[in-house]
Amino acid sequence: MSLSLRLPPKLLFVSILVALATLAGCQGPASDPIRDPAHDRADSRDPSEVIKSPNDDRRYRYLELDNKLRVLLVSDADTDKAAASLVVFRGSYHEPDAYPGLAHFLEHMLFIGTAKYPEVDAYQQFISQHGGSSNAYTASDHTNYFFDIQPAYFAEAMDRFAQFFVAPLLAEDYVEREKNAVHSEYQMQIRADNWRGNAVLATALNPGHPRARFNIGSLETLGDGVQEALESFFENHYSADQMALVALSSESLDDMERWIRPMFGAVPNRDLGPAPTTAPLFKPNQLPAVLSHQTIMDGYRVSYGFPVPATEPHYREKPADYLTNLLGHEGHGSLHQALLRRGWLESLSAGSWSVDDRNGLIVVDIALTPDGYRNVDRVTDLLFGYIERLQQSPPEAWRYAEQARVAELGFRFQEKTSATGFVYQVAPRLMKYPPRDLLVAPYLMTSFDAGLIRDYARLLTPENVLMTLAGPDVETNARERWFDVPYRLEQRAPDRHATPAGELALPQPNPYLPENLEILADHPGPPVRVVDRPGLTLWQDRDTAFRTPRANLYLSLGIPDGIGSATDLAFAELYRALVEDALGAEIYPAYLAGLNYNLAVDAYGLELRISGYSDKQVVLLAAVLETLTELEIDAARFAVIRDRLLREWQNYREERPYSQAVGAMSYLLLSHRWPPEALIDALQHRTPAELAHWRTTRLTRFNIEGLRNGNVDDSDIPALTTTLARSLPLATIDRTPPSVTTVTSALRYPIVVDHEDAAIVIYLQDAESSFVSRARTALAAGIMRQAYFTSLRTEQQLGYVVSLSNQTLRDRGGLAFIVQSPVASTAVLEDLTRTFLAQQLDAVAALSDDEFGRYQQGLIARLTERDRNLGERGRRLWGELELGETSFDTRERIAAEVAALTRSNVVDYVRSAAADFEQRRLMIYSPGRFAEVPTGGAVISDVTVFKQGR
Repeated sequence: MSLSLRLPPKLLFVSILVALATLAGCQGPASDPIRDPAHDRADSRDPSEVIKSPNDDRRYRYLELDNKLRVLLVSDADTDKAAASLVVFRGSYHEPDAYPGLAHFLEHMLFIGTAKYPEVDAYQQFISQHGGSSNAYTASDHTNYFFDIQPAYFAEAMDRFAQFFVAPLLAEDYVEREKNAVHSEYQMQIRADNWRGNAVLATALNPGHPRARFNIGSLETLGDGVQEALESFFENHYSADQMALVALSSESLDDMERWIRPMFGAVPNRDLGPAPTTAPLFKPNQLPAVLSHQTIMDGYRVSYGFPVPATEPHYREKPADYLTNLLGHEGHGSLHQALLRRGWLESLSAGSWSVDDRNGLIVVDIALTPDGYRNVDRVTDLLFGYIERLQQSPPEAWRYAEQARVAELGFRFQEKTSATGFVYQVAPRLMKYPPRDLLVAPYLMTSFDAGLIRDYARLLTPENVLMTLAGPDVETNARERWFDVPYRLEQRAPDRHATPAGELALPQPNPYLPENLEILADHPGPPVRVVDRPGLTLWQDRDTAFRTPRANLYLSLGIPDGIGSATDLAFAELYRALVEDALGAEIYPAYLAGLNYNLAVDAYGLELRISGYSDKQVVLLAAVLETLTELEIDAARFAVIRDRLLREWQNYREERPYSQAVGAMSYLLLSHRWPPEALIDALQHRTPAELAHWRTTRLTRFNIEGLRNGNVDDSDIPALTTTLARSLPLATIDRTPPSVTTVTSALRYPIVVDHEDAAIVIYLQDAESSFVSRARTALAAGIMRQAYFTSLRTEQQLGYVVSLSNQTLRDRGGLAFIVQSPVASTAVLEDLTRTFLAQQLDAVAALSDDEFGRYQQGLIARLTERDRNLGERGRRLWGELELGETSFDTRERIAAEVAALTRSNVVDYVRSAAADFEQRRLMIYSPGRFAEVPTGGAVISDVTVFKQGR
């Protein structure tokens, strides 16, 4: 298992309406019917033939087993990992009213033993031994289980996996224990604003809709009779005819089919059939409505959710995408720019979702400044002013063609993702699309239907909206049950005022659409230095192995003395954010056309990354550098961006306790990182004049080190270097790399988090940064990881978050023990971890040669996995260059050291780690509701003093 047993819901926006949509469980009210497109196009191809990208060299086979289980087999001769995902077409919507969270609870229980493999956590142990990982999540209409592993062990892992659905034990002893884990997960989220907003949304819905139920589970909802309810839910909802499997391996399709058919053919078919949700999400007269609720974090959001007919039946035409592309546009004339100019906006997003077979949702989500919150009625007016402009403008074929062109290019030059990412994303599609469209469906825009677009657009009205306003001090008059969220629900239309909307306009044609898509010949081998002049070093890797006309450009813009203080870091972050803010309208079309940039702060100064189609990257670079060097610091935008950063740093203290403890490792031990409090102190009360002074004194000279990889050659190097030299004053500057503080004694750093759970991180840092030490730590972590999880999480039920991992800061490794617990103090967690580590001496020594070799080979396989796409390769090469490893072979050198390790080497390491636990370790903890805390070691009371002293 990874850190969390199941994936959290994927929330595209923080707002509660979007939480509703992305939980895959919402449904809009019945509306006027929109005609369905004709899905059955005349085509001579086999309907089970899977359409794939021209850039895709995998082979696919769709089949249906005798028990009606749907299967997509994928053969990838080059994959380093095999992976599988099985989706059950049942989720939280299908659980009984008497046991909210039962579907999620069953997901947990399937990992804890089967009739054929009864050992607790044996499945996870097997996966971990062979270089893999496993996980699962429960959504509203489906539950998804998935894993990856070395291909040689795929069949054996799949046999263990299949037994989840053939004969799980659902053992009574572990039913009682695992309820604690589910409850711990619930408690962990109790102060998370996304979960709180998601829960309060239920108060605005039809009480008869399953989305109105609590769906995580707790000790209260999983009480008496849950054993019988669990068994009944499995029998009545887990059936082969309501399952789909995606399996990817390096084997041939025939070989995979030969053993997968009998293995998964054993899953019982109970002929359950589909179980659609029929209740409307809103009852008649529930809309329009305004829902207000309080947040834990400081900041304001407003969301506008418009129920519409389902969008999924129109996945070929995508009429809602046409609309949301315009609603979320950030270019000139957009709603985004109108709100930005008034100082009311921090961010804006728009999206659409099919929430069931009949109903969908279009959502506009806006993060507001405090002034925007005070003027939310005028924000509403601007939104509906833009919608009216959109409704009055007939849908235009050229706009649709632009979107379709970008989507077509995305599919045409599609690159591989991880094996796990592929299988768990594709498997749920077997619920929605015919086999032939499984891969292409998200990209299809095959038919411009102006009438269909108009039908959706006319539903975006003030009478058909749930407006949700969230902030720390909104007015409320009730409290939500499960997360105790203060809220108010009013059955009325949103307030509005007359706001001039004359500046609103639909976007012009996109000038950044790529034109030259020629793919150059590949140049094997590592990057080579192509520019080496005072102030500028550039490495290049012409790499078209992924058959895409894209490239990545990484530039570290080093300044004298780098980022050496909290003040430097705070000012650099503020200036970076102002540059991005100023670039928004000009650069947004490039983003839509598949060309992106990212400006960040690094230890040397600023870091600029440009990625996407290589055709117009130098044009984008010039635009970014012009703003970077010539930005006029506007006082109004300065205040908005400064206050936004201050809120973000203040809100950090509302993050989950274990997240804050892990984050503290970075700012305690890395020379160029600082805690939020130090950044707040450095930026609070600062003025535009002070930022301008910082710029003129600090951004005076630049030493650039860069790398580009992908569809590039020497022909445009002169244009690139000229652009850099003209835009930036280049100079030879000493680029001193950031340092990692060496832990030389027992240290403890208490943090205070407003959360009842206790959390602790115990970090045992490597004494040196050599490849052999990194190899030894990584192998030891791999051997002990599952045992730590099983002991503290499964057996002792101390908390949902239990993890042991190898945490590397720059080039220095170390063991990190991480626990968040609602039932044990940090002193107890420390003691149990100490005991565990001592016991591992005998456990590691007792490993057979075969067992030790499996862990060793599993780690080597992970280290030597091939890059799956151009972005992954670029990030790896840039990471090597940042550390000065110009041979670009770090992972191979660490793998060679792993291969040379013996069992006695690892035993010696565990023995030294046990000694370091008492004498040389960093312990970070938040006590939660418990009084008892660790007492050993020196206390770090002031981070700045600690960093200066080191």
